[in-house]
Amino acid sequence: MRVLLVPFPDSWRVEGGHRMQQVQTASALRRAGVGVAIGDLELAFSAGFDIVHYFGDPRPLLRMGQPSGRLVVSPVYFPATFELGPTFREGGRGPVIRAVARHWARSVRHPFKGRHHRGNFQDRIAALATADLIVTNSRAEASLLANDAAQLLPSIRVAHSGVDPVFFTGSAEQGRKMIGEEPFVLCVGRIEPRKNQLSLARAMQTIPRRLVLVGTVLPGNEAYLEACQRALPALVHVAHVPWDRLPDLYAAADVHVLPSWYETTGLATLEALAAGTPAVAGRGPCVEDYFGDHVRLHAPRSIRQLRRAITQALEGPTGYEQELAATFSWDRTAKELLDAYAG
Repeated sequence: MRVLLVPFPDSWRVEGGHRMQQVQTASALRRAGVGVAIGDLELAFSAGFDIVHYFGDPRPLLRMGQPSGRLVVSPVYFPATFELGPTFREGGRGPVIRAVARHWARSVRHPFKGRHHRGNFQDRIAALATADLIVTNSRAEASLLANDAAQLLPSIRVAHSGVDPVFFTGSAEQGRKMIGEEPFVLCVGRIEPRKNQLSLARAMQTIPRRLVLVGTVLPGNEAYLEACQRALPALVHVAHVPWDRLPDLYAAADVHVLPSWYETTGLATLEALAAGTPAVAGRGPCVEDYFGDHVRLHAPRSIRQLRRAITQALEGPTGYEQELAATFSWDRTAKELLDAYAG
């Protein structure tokens, strides 16, 4: 079997879990004896691939025609409640109420834009319906997609995300050499409103720890980082840490926090658990599917809940963090994918 993994156009210009997923999936499939390549849209129409596995919205691919092999799509699906609802920049009663009010005011003033947005959303689901197979990161993601679909979808299978063994071997001592000896709370993720770092900065105002943000700024969100820095002037932002040094940083952190409004997995949470570090995450169906009660969950819109979750996590690890993380490996991902491809 020959498999081509196709990233969404331009998605590799920004670092993040989507790149890790595709690179690690390719490596694991190769270990399983599968011939794998990662290529662009044009390569999807080359002969010789049994499976063309596309990540993201498949419409750019489908506009070019039908790929040479069986089309498998991992949609990285964000549900209608998130895509068509209000856009939140931060939690807290006032900001949330204002965001909801702005959303409804826009829908009244510009009903055509709202209809266009809903039509575009349904058009994406219709494109997914033309695939031979859909592969989601969790059962919860599959359920969200099925609930939103107004048409018959192809078979949906689950291939869970994994964590590389290197994240179990981090050195806290080396991590402190990178970031300093003063205790800190860590957040690894792109800087953008969906990751909810502004709420985290506000929650940390009364917690006696440094906050370290590691991640590139998603283009167009430079003002968002500035807002985070205004909310917490002592905040430390590190735009990039080499992949092989991240395990040390996770190990050195007192707590890792990923307070996102929505995640299909939250690979950074999984990596932190592999380091044995207590984790806090924004509550959501997919996050709960992966982590259950092994991480401290909070409502993304509540800064009070977020602050309480961090404070509780600072009491120390449960001792089950690495045990949970060990159940998720990229070799498991490859096995689940091969089962799905064969189905």
